[in-house]
Amino acid sequence: MNILNSIEISRVEMSPAEEPSYTAEGPSKKAVCTMAFLKIIELCLIICCVGLIDEPATHSQLRAFVTPRVCAICYLTFGCFLIYTAIYLIMVLVSEILNWRHNALWMFVAITLFVISSGLLFRNWSQMKEYNYWHPNMQRLDLVLATASVSLVTALILIFDLCATVRFGIQGDLD
Repeated sequence: MNILNSIEISRVEMSPAEEPSYTAEGPSKKAVCTMAFLKIIELCLIICCVGLIDEPATHSQLRAFVTPRVCAICYLTFGCFLIYTAIYLIMVLVSEILNWRHNALWMFVAITLFVISSGLLFRNWSQMKEYNYWHPNMQRLDLVLATASVSLVTALILIFDLCATVRFGIQGDLD
């Protein structure tokens, strides 16, 4: 009985919720800066893709360079993710961060569309050689190849972005 009387239950004092040590910290600065840097690189590459596809898609009298369906897929992919990336960067500037799960889903969709666009552009480029028709201005064919290459590089950067997003998200740096 004497033992029970001598055991004292300690009491932990809890601080009020308004004390700064108990408030949520938010996303880490390192994770936000890394994601913003990757988005800036993606934005630059997407702008390059739009600039490269414009000449063969809109100013070509011969539609063998890029078919209208491939133009539609490319403009959909490049335009959609140009807008998404710009909005993401604006959100970072105003200190609002998109949930990392939504961002990872968007990156997966972006990777898929960029790989599809790149594959279709490479296919159009290789089929032009099989037509055995050489237009005097073959610069447009070079632009199709350059667009496909930059689109593939963008897909690789997006894969890296997806891995970084998932890593930071699972660690809790983006919550």
